[in-house]
Amino acid sequence: MTVTTQKEFQERIVRVERPTHHFKFLTSQDGAMLGLNDANELVLCEEADDQVVWDIDAMELEHVASKTKLSAKIENDQCFVDVNGNTRTFSIDHGPEKLPSEYLTHLKREGWVCLTCILNSDIVESLQRVAGSDAYEHLSMNNDSPKICQDVAVGQAISEPISLWLIRQYMQTRDLHLGHPPGFAVLRPYDGESPVQGWHSDIPYIPSVGGNLVADRKGPIKAVQRNVCVSDFKKENGATAYKLGSHTADNPPPEWNPARFGGSPNARPYSGPDADVVEAPAGSIVLYDARTWHRAGFNHSKHKRAAMLQSFQAADVIPKRDTRPACEKWHATPAYEQLNLRQQREITELLMNQPDLPD
Repeated sequence: MTVTTQKEFQERIVRVERPTHHFKFLTSQDGAMLGLNDANELVLCEEADDQVVWDIDAMELEHVASKTKLSAKIENDQCFVDVNGNTRTFSIDHGPEKLPSEYLTHLKREGWVCLTCILNSDIVESLQRVAGSDAYEHLSMNNDSPKICQDVAVGQAISEPISLWLIRQYMQTRDLHLGHPPGFAVLRPYDGESPVQGWHSDIPYIPSVGGNLVADRKGPIKAVQRNVCVSDFKKENGATAYKLGSHTADNPPPEWNPARFGGSPNARPYSGPDADVVEAPAGSIVLYDARTWHRAGFNHSKHKRAAMLQSFQAADVIPKRDTRPACEKWHATPAYEQLNLRQQREITELLMNQPDLPD
């Protein structure tokens, strides 16, 4: 029997509320997004900064950043806009609750940010089906093929454009790759006895099987983690725990990981009030500096909790697993063909653009 101490399971809750309003993207058939540049000209953009965020009211478009209003014809979730003398057709797509620059300010100041409900409900449901969670808890995950091959929603989540722009801005480089094939972390109800994950930072700030030297925590930023909340993330069901702000600190102290420093192998890691749990609705994306101390939560609910995890790494970081074989398999599936050209290019670059792994 495990005795719960007074300070266990008292992590501070940082709750992110479900938005009441979302802005829109106007997306062309090839995936380019309609934007308005500083010269007040309509342009097609590959990256999702403030230029591409719109609000729609009846038959009028409002460019959120500049407050510029344009007339447009809107029918059945499509928008028809005159661009340089030609009428172009754009799909009206689910967008963010805030401007990308607002998210970036928070990320730079705090070392983390939540893009709340940035993925639409159809994508979320499909991710839950792949993960075997929520309404699909009766299903088991299929581990016979890469997850990106199993449903177009996995690629849609990976290629979410604002989070990609934020990571590149934060790391000050476009030359990134994924540290492992995109996968799901499904946390089952905690039995009170099993060993659990300890506090850690992520590659390359810890020793790795890839062969990286442990990176200098005070040097250039080498990696950003992206957690997609496939289920609602709550403290009760094991939402990820963080020590927010620890990206500017050293490594976790030994008392936060007693199982690694002389304690019982089943000793639980620190779960007191100096830790933080970010609660966010399904479809949210949490970005955080890879130096941040974090661990899986304790799932005290009766249901599985699912997340989709990705590590975005700088060009010189050796990935944990080679992602190129998964990419080659994905190119031969309907899940690839169902994405637009921008999404195909983004994901292919992230999976194929990596340093050679050591023999």
